[in-house]
Amino acid sequence: MTILDDGSSAVSATVLDDGEIVHEVALGTRTSEGDPVEIGDRYRVASISKVITAITILRLVDQGANDLDTPVGDRLAALVGQGAPSAGVSAITPRHLLTHRSGIGQYESLMFDRQVESCPAAGAVALGRGLDSVPGTSFRYSNVNFCLLGLLIEDAAGEPYADVVTEQLLDPLGIDGMRLAGTFDVGDGDVEHASRESRNYMEVLDGAGSWIASPTDVATIIDSLDESTPGRKSLSPAMNAEMRTVTLDPPPDPALEPEPVPEGTPTTLEPPPPPTAGYGMGLMIFGPESFGHTGTLESTHAMTVRQPDGITWAITVSGDAPSSSRELATIMADALEDGGFT
Repeated sequence: MTILDDGSSAVSATVLDDGEIVHEVALGTRTSEGDPVEIGDRYRVASISKVITAITILRLVDQGANDLDTPVGDRLAALVGQGAPSAGVSAITPRHLLTHRSGIGQYESLMFDRQVESCPAAGAVALGRGLDSVPGTSFRYSNVNFCLLGLLIEDAAGEPYADVVTEQLLDPLGIDGMRLAGTFDVGDGDVEHASRESRNYMEVLDGAGSWIASPTDVATIIDSLDESTPGRKSLSPAMNAEMRTVTLDPPPDPALEPEPVPEGTPTTLEPPPPPTAGYGMGLMIFGPESFGHTGTLESTHAMTVRQPDGITWAITVSGDAPSSSRELATIMADALEDGGFT
């Protein structure tokens, strides 16, 4: 009700405990005509789509159809029709794309301001322009990375991206109804999201942000990465661990001149402990045993979290409240406390 009172039109949430659904709620209206939203209705989940794309390509890696560290830049350039990729593109690997360390810029205007009409067209532009950094060296969140991963999935499997996701991830988890949606594509059971005329970002984002799903669908997918709960798991334990590991910047090049050490500095220092929060592979790592993702688009907020206490939740919103998707974590924490879940 906090979200509706602040001006959004619809909100739905699902809570899992030990992998079991213990609470579902749907509030507000699904359409501009005032039809009430129902449990199971699908919302835009925006960048939570990256979790879906990441799991799918990691399953293909598990099956030997791809390799995380084999360069794919030239292959991707050919797929998008970019005959003159910029310097460094050939070194890009799936791992670089999954961890947002490809060197590709953010290209927000390219993805959201109708400069192109499709994901391949966006990929052609991004691969033809100069990289922001050497692949593998620094983090730069970019939707283009996961647009390209969707194309790589298609190429590796020989099927459309959405079909591969359905076969590899959704069908095994018993999820039906999820789909890629266009910017103005609203079907039965879909929640409307207000969009300004002539926009086409859903068509361009593709594997980076175009899935629509219910919060129960999203929570089920996140639970499939939680090895402490019963039920089907989407990845092998080794691949799951890789996906959930915070990616680090590489150490400095030893060939470079080291910085002078101040006099009196101890000569033996314990290495710092590995970070417990950051970005894994298509997954935000919020802390020890806590992971998920946020999603933000026009008139869209979404978030999903697996908490350290074993509670997994997902929340989806149609509207502009709250002002930041990260605020959903505080709203959910208050709701879980009021509901006796903590």
